[in-house]
Amino acid sequence: MQMFRRKDEGFTLVELMVVILIIGILVAIAIPVFNAARATAQERTCHANQRTIEGAAQTWVASEVGRNIADLDGAIASGAGELVPAFIAEIPECPTNGVAYDLTNGTTTCPDAVAAHGRFQ
Repeated sequence: MQMFRRKDEGFTLVELMVVILIIGILVAIAIPVFNAARATAQERTCHANQRTIEGAAQTWVASEVGRNIADLDGAIASGAGELVPAFIAEIPECPTNGVAYDLTNGTTTCPDAVAAHGRFQ
């Protein structure tokens, strides 16, 4: 009489669970690292956008005789008709949530309190 033999092919349930556990641990480690990298990239993009707007504002002041930087206060909120398209192709928005920047006395700030990008130093 032949005994039933167990096939030794494939993986056992325990082996599969161990592999899934290891993958879960790797994902748990990787997600915070990727989120931190994304936040850093967004902050750097925000600061680059602020420098771009400030550069366009400085160029506008240099080209407009008798005008000063304070004449642009609120220009970003009102559509930046003075700057677009002659000095900047389009006004960038904060990469975190698309909030428009605030231009006051030549200083561009990101009003997004959640991202806390603030003013580029």
